[in-house]
Amino acid sequence: MALTYSGVTRPGQNLQTGDNQQTGSAPAATNPLELHIEEYGGVVEGTIARKSIVRNFIPVRPVRGTSVVTNFQVGESALEKVVPGVEPAGAVHQAAKVKLVIDTLVNARAIVPLLDDFQSSYNARAAIGMEHGKKIAKFFDQSFLIQAIKAARISDMSTYPAGWLPGTEQSFSASGDELDPAKLEAKFLDMFAEMEEKDIDPIGDDLIIVTKPKAYYTLLQNDRLVDRTFVTADGTEITTKSLKVAGVPIYTSNNLPTTNISGHYLSNAGNGNAYDGNFTNVVASIFSPRALLAGETIPLTPAVFYDEKSKMWFIDAHLSFGVGPNNPAFAGLLTAKSS
Repeated sequence: MALTYSGVTRPGQNLQTGDNQQTGSAPAATNPLELHIEEYGGVVEGTIARKSIVRNFIPVRPVRGTSVVTNFQVGESALEKVVPGVEPAGAVHQAAKVKLVIDTLVNARAIVPLLDDFQSSYNARAAIGMEHGKKIAKFFDQSFLIQAIKAARISDMSTYPAGWLPGTEQSFSASGDELDPAKLEAKFLDMFAEMEEKDIDPIGDDLIIVTKPKAYYTLLQNDRLVDRTFVTADGTEITTKSLKVAGVPIYTSNNLPTTNISGHYLSNAGNGNAYDGNFTNVVASIFSPRALLAGETIPLTPAVFYDEKSKMWFIDAHLSFGVGPNNPAFAGLLTAKSS
């Protein structure tokens, strides 16, 4: 006959009050797993979700069984005056396509000796996972912002169907104007007006503005930004500025490129070093999800494995994705005056 014990402690249960023979997490009231801490995988994915601006803004298509993702572009329609007694003729609709090639796997790896893993006084795997997540989030956002800027810079429409329009680029006329709150807002308004002339609705087409912190806090000094009260989850009321220009939300990110970039991990001869470029005068990137085409073959995948031969723990996180311009009319760029 099997023995039955009482007073057995379930260390993962929150405020255990009696014997608990429960297996699994339901019912929640006596969940013996409630106090368990996430291991490495949840840490890295949670970090990138918190740190990335564009991760949940731009749709990223899964790309399996091929390295190429394609969008077709259809040109505008043509009108014709109907003459009584004459059958209307047809009109040619131009078409083209934009394609994105995913050809690079990016990896973050840490290697921890077996003895060090045993002797570590903190959760090294979780800490490393958090750092992996931060680095990947920065790399991911920068790659998307590079392509948003490049979409805005497209002006030659000879390879696009009839009716497709270029990106919008505005530049300050004098050095330092980007540090003037009123002039900075005015430039955004000029850009939105120019984009609306291309039938782009800044609000309806879900545009966002991404700036570096300096421009963001410059705008905070503009009294035209309206004070609003936000209520947090615990009921706390916080009065702050509504960070929008003409209804378009503003985000601040140090991942907005403002230097010369060469040797980007996703650049290669096959894509013409598509992620390299000179971004030294960039003040803000303005774009809609429709401005970019993005795909991923391998989503963010964290892994921890032990290698018996080397007596090492390997802490990894890898992903394979790509992004490029889709419809340049949905992208704008604000630059400082060249020095």
